[in-house]
Amino acid sequence: MAVHLKPEERMRRGRKVRLHVIVALLALMVLIAINALFTSRYPWWLWVLTAWTPLIAGHTAWAMGLFDRKEP
Repeated sequence: MAVHLKPEERMRRGRKVRLHVIVALLALMVLIAINALFTSRYPWWLWVLTAWTPLIAGHTAWAMGLFDRKEP
């Protein structure tokens, strides 16, 4: 169960997740372009996408407060 976060903390965490997603998308766009230019027969950028997706999912869960402990 998610812990109630203060609005400021929720906004801060949300900004960090958005930055993480933007960096991931930009990196993937560059890798897809490199892949298309040099080795278009094998889409090796999918390995990067596969590795990055659980990281973003975990970061999103952290931002939602799913890993926080309840205060007694």
